[in-house]
Amino acid sequence: MNLIRYLCAHSWKLLCFSMVSALVAGGAAASLVGLVSKAIESPGYSVSYIFFILCLVYFFSKATAEIALLHLTQSAILSLRINLSNKLLRTPFKKQQELGRHGLLAVLTKDVDVFSDSCRFAPIVFGNTILIVACLSYLAWVSWVLFLVLTVCFGTLMYGFHILEKNPSQMMDKVREQIDNIYLNFQNLISGSKELQLNTNRGKLFVNQVIMHGAENLRKIFIKSHARWAWLVNSADTMFYVIIGFMVFVVPIWWPSEPGVLVSVVLVMLFLVGPIGEVMGAIPELRTAEVSLKRMRQLDKDLQESQLVYSDKLNPFLEVKENKVLLELQDVVHHYSSDKEDSQFILGPLNLKIHHEEIVFIIGGNGSGKTTLAMLLVGLFQCDSGSIILNGVEMNASNNEYYRQFFSAVFSDFHLFEELLTIDSHITDKATHYIQKLGMDHKVKVVDGKFSTINISTGQRKRLALVSAYLEDRPVYIFDEWAADQDPVFKKVFYTELLPELKARGKTVIVITHDDSYFGVADRVVKLEDGHIKDI
Repeated sequence: MNLIRYLCAHSWKLLCFSMVSALVAGGAAASLVGLVSKAIESPGYSVSYIFFILCLVYFFSKATAEIALLHLTQSAILSLRINLSNKLLRTPFKKQQELGRHGLLAVLTKDVDVFSDSCRFAPIVFGNTILIVACLSYLAWVSWVLFLVLTVCFGTLMYGFHILEKNPSQMMDKVREQIDNIYLNFQNLISGSKELQLNTNRGKLFVNQVIMHGAENLRKIFIKSHARWAWLVNSADTMFYVIIGFMVFVVPIWWPSEPGVLVSVVLVMLFLVGPIGEVMGAIPELRTAEVSLKRMRQLDKDLQESQLVYSDKLNPFLEVKENKVLLELQDVVHHYSSDKEDSQFILGPLNLKIHHEEIVFIIGGNGSGKTTLAMLLVGLFQCDSGSIILNGVEMNASNNEYYRQFFSAVFSDFHLFEELLTIDSHITDKATHYIQKLGMDHKVKVVDGKFSTINISTGQRKRLALVSAYLEDRPVYIFDEWAADQDPVFKKVFYTELLPELKARGKTVIVITHDDSYFGVADRVVKLEDGHIKDI
């Protein structure tokens, strides 16, 4: 029912069109059974042309119903994918961290794929259900007594099926929970492959104790749930044949019927063996789809509750003040904690002014708060108290999107997109220029708006990330330990050529670094220690 409500909410018109087509198909099928029954009762009865016309009507209407529902389900899935992606972009970075990368990936990949795959059964189930209803309606017209008996038998069977299916349906939820654990384990395996390869015993223990434990639990629960589905579905199929036997051998003893009527009933029931079997067989798949849909809607709800507020007003940060104070932090405090840590890191209170066309180096030991400060500066983290002011305007929830558009950054844990993701018609020439400047033209080209390859070393990938940042042409650039993975030659190029060039272009540059030999390049050096500015 949740699946039907979801599809109806997406496009009730297409759903109604599919229902009408399915009703026509069901009526045609029931009429075919009636014609066959009539021909058996009256050998001289000849309506062959009507029979073949009904065959064509059944074919086209059933195919139309299934294709319409196929369009509906796939359109709903496309809308769901795009909606989740857009909401994820509008979800605060900190909230994304709380949800967990493995949990997000499990929903966006596994659940969406399962939902998409299982929805292919929806047209079959929908069409066959209408067909079953149409045939039963024909049976009611032939003999209302036999129809009532059959309805009672069917009702009892379906009620029993509904009661018994609750257990395997609940187990499908447990299967889905185990899949989250599997994703987390494989994420750890990939992320920690270096450490595990350095210690063979540790690697074997991780596979045998962690991955094997989770995979074995998933195997047991999966087999248990689907085995119960198999018993239940096959029991229902068998009971349908028992009902046929009951209608043929037992019911006539209590309620004698004309042979022609009994033949019609048997024909209808034999005709329904296939459709009912298909419906029963598809129920486990549709239940799996509902489990995935529930997960996706829960993620949608979690994302919706934390959506950033986007304003339709004009960008309030565009005006540049005469004193040229670009960025100012006033008593900014940020608390950072996680479920995995007992302690809470406090950054601030911080007071800092960063001017136009200024190169500022931020230094400090590990854990001093440098990266957290960078996340605050670009608007990905929100301050718990105090103010962040850009061009004289305080950044808040309503203008955060406008605020973030002033920054381009290459973080230490950067992600390099293969696509350049820009609408600039001259992007290829610009990208090629920067690639040559960074000494990457012998390895990477720009083809169809994409880097020809990103399967290169970490240092080289950082250079391409720098190219992407250059192409954004934002007023403020932030580089988090960019030079850490570069050889001495390109490290020197970065500090002595690229940073001064950005400044000459009117950019403000903020660099998180440990390279004290290049401190002379900076206009100012800001030192962080235990979350406080100790020296400027």
